[in-house]
Amino acid sequence: MIKDGSHVSTYAHEDIKSWAEAREARPVRVDNYKAQPVHKQVLFRFPEERYTGEEDLEWDEFFDIFDREQLEFHFEDIADEAMEQRNTYQFRPRQAK
Repeated sequence: MIKDGSHVSTYAHEDIKSWAEAREARPVRVDNYKAQPVHKQVLFRFPEERYTGEEDLEWDEFFDIFDREQLEFHFEDIADEAMEQRNTYQFRPRQAK
């Protein structure tokens, strides 16, 4: 995990899953975004959200895509953000270290 101010980047599966589960989020793939790069097709769906053309992904399937596409998870690390409904995140290609 790499921290830069209030932002964190990681590709650790348990950290990503814990972040999502704390917000009751589930991984989905959105068919309407197929013209976009894979890191923009795969999203977390929060309880209050729905995407047209979404397909639920099991965690294993999500992490297979995540690893195959060499993605990293970038998010805001703010105390109590889950309680504040601050779900600011993105998937992006891994940065060379």
